[in-house]
Amino acid sequence: MKFKLSILQVHHLRTLFLLILFFATVRIAQAQNTRAIEIVLDQERRSCIQAVDGYAYLSENMTLAQSRAAAFANARRQALEAAKTYIQSKTKVKNFQLEYDLIMSDAEGSVTVLEQKDYGVEGNNRYHVWIKAEVVYNLSPHKAVASQATIMNKEAPLTVKVWTDKKQYNHGEKITIFVQGNRDYYARIVDITSNGEIIQLLPNDYRPRNFFRGGIVYKIPSQEDRFELEVTPPYGEDNVLLYASEAPLGEVTMDSIGQGLRQYRGARSELAFQTRGIKIVGTTTHSSTGAEFYEATWTLTTRR
Repeated sequence: MKFKLSILQVHHLRTLFLLILFFATVRIAQAQNTRAIEIVLDQERRSCIQAVDGYAYLSENMTLAQSRAAAFANARRQALEAAKTYIQSKTKVKNFQLEYDLIMSDAEGSVTVLEQKDYGVEGNNRYHVWIKAEVVYNLSPHKAVASQATIMNKEAPLTVKVWTDKKQYNHGEKITIFVQGNRDYYARIVDITSNGEIIQLLPNDYRPRNFFRGGIVYKIPSQEDRFELEVTPPYGEDNVLLYASEAPLGEVTMDSIGQGLRQYRGARSELAFQTRGIKIVGTTTHSSTGAEFYEATWTLTTRR
């Protein structure tokens, strides 16, 4: 016996199929959003980059070289204090209690100078310098159970998660990388392969944008890209490295290797330093400007 469907029944079935497809897509998107909260990165590094001026008043008891050194010490102290104030201003408060503790060192030695300018003696009475410096800090959530959800809140300090579906892949399998931030950010995502090559995945020639919206899960590769991440020899450990900041990142020179991808030929440490050359403009007055910086590493292994 054969059955024939009316046009109306066919329309209803098509509508039902589209609804099922829609809700399945929504559930997948919701699962990815939840997954970002659950992710525990292999490594992360939080810092604040500040541009500050430093001064030291001239004295008969100090040589010019000593005054210069005192001015740079003053700038480092100011960078440390400015970073504390900047990050604390972004700390979420709930029920009059901080959701997490800000852990920062009070030592000038914890300040890394990325760039400096020497303006010399001004007004015959003080020595003036300017520095762009990085101050590293950590977060210690009060509630361990809700810690990741708290950190991924848009009111928390900048956090950008990067992950893959699993930690181990076999030959021929395709790898998809996911990236999500708690708020808007600029980013550079690179893969440090098992043989030490540094390949920039985003931005690339087909997806040149380096600005990303908070809360959105981005995929690498996506439909815009012209490459796939397939497991081939040499096998071993890959590190997916993400640099992010609320300010545009420093420019880095790379070589084109085809498929829209680029390779960095230098050392990882040098890439990190150049990327931290974020566009913060210093001033010639007692003031500071800053930006949050975030570095994350997701490690995966490949095998035959």
